[in-house]
Amino acid sequence: MARWISDHAGIRPLAPNEKNYGFMDLFWNWFGDSANASSWYFGGLLALAGLPVLLWNTFLLTPLIILPWAALAWISARTGATTVVLARPALGERGGTLFLGVAETFVQLGWTTVTTYIGALSLVHILQGAKAGAPASPTSLPMVGALLLIALVQGAVAAAGAEAIRLLKWVSSLLLILLGGIESVSLIRQFGLSPLLSPPPPSSAPFSPIRLLDISFVNVWTWLQVGDFGRFSKTERGAFFGSWLGLWAGQAWFVMVGAMAVVGLGLATGHLSADDSDPSRLMERLGLSWVALSVIFLSCVSVSASNLYGAGMGLLSLLPQRRTPTPQSSLAIVSTLQVGTAFIPLFFGSFIGFFTDFLTAIGGLFIPLWSIVLTEAVLQGRRRNEGATIGATQDPYWSPHRTNRAGWCALIAGAGLYYLAPPLWPTMVARTGITLPAMALTIGGYLVLTRLPPSKWKKEGR
Repeated sequence: MARWISDHAGIRPLAPNEKNYGFMDLFWNWFGDSANASSWYFGGLLALAGLPVLLWNTFLLTPLIILPWAALAWISARTGATTVVLARPALGERGGTLFLGVAETFVQLGWTTVTTYIGALSLVHILQGAKAGAPASPTSLPMVGALLLIALVQGAVAAAGAEAIRLLKWVSSLLLILLGGIESVSLIRQFGLSPLLSPPPPSSAPFSPIRLLDISFVNVWTWLQVGDFGRFSKTERGAFFGSWLGLWAGQAWFVMVGAMAVVGLGLATGHLSADDSDPSRLMERLGLSWVALSVIFLSCVSVSASNLYGAGMGLLSLLPQRRTPTPQSSLAIVSTLQVGTAFIPLFFGSFIGFFTDFLTAIGGLFIPLWSIVLTEAVLQGRRRNEGATIGATQDPYWSPHRTNRAGWCALIAGAGLYYLAPPLWPTMVARTGITLPAMALTIGGYLVLTRLPPSKWKKEGR
């Protein structure tokens, strides 16, 4: 029972004896999260852009993109802080808690919506043998049943806490490796290796390589539960490398599997579409429907339970902190809400539209935010981000009346550029993307603003 105490520690920093995640625990945690249907789907988008884009994005750009994100896990392991607490030095105690508490709650619910919908749709396709490309009706009994089944199971796992999620990730990750291996071998046997590595026509790509780079950043940097699980790590090194390698290995594995799925079905049908990266369609084509059925269900429950745990931690930070708060009530709320949000993608013209609109909406918030947090922690090396001082009572931002105005100004500037540049300067965005310019403006603005004299900012002192 002692190993389960940390599951219900709420948002307070953990003591060393409450940390029970080793390197492999975090590796399989993030492998299981990233080796999911959305990574499979993203692999289809990359495949349509051509083999060079697929390889460069997967094996060069993505591991570099993950490095600063993994640094957040390192900070959480060092301080015992949840994701919400990570924002306090950059935005202030009240502002950081309110902003990231609300954002993490809704964004993690959004990711749960993505994975639950994909999982339910896959189950319906497999069980009904639906024709590829046939839309599922939001009122159809099988779709409603599949959504409810996945939602109830993943909600129960999330409510059981981080220890239950840790055990589930070990099982699901190993089975995901088995699924990917079975599919890869079957594809190679059916089509041969050379055709699968042949680049598709450029006209089939729905997005440019620059746009795919932006999506890659958002796809990684919006795994907001990084701190909620990183704090359980026994060592900082284990948190950093376990998170970095796990997320990269899982995403790279399933991106490549999704890419092979699109090319394989394109060879079989003469039609190239990112929708063909849906695992259920490919497995049905290869006669492996029941293998897909079991593992898709398990992977969706696994990643969604992790997302819901993060959403619960975000919501918990917004609740009145009386006595010793525990996440059961907040987890019950988000587990109930996710049942309704799972139907949202059905009201979009296509799932690609919903998926990319969702990523664009949340990218404008977290690209600038983590840029500020990492600047504060790594580049400036301020005392309030070192050791256990983060979020402690002696921290100058712990007072509800203190706000880091420099952080908020930099966040607003970075988010403003992210959202306004595409419609105002489309030519520039087409050449450079929007992520890197937004990061540069945010970091540069924050460095300049923090060097202003304190009297320029506020009466109480920064």
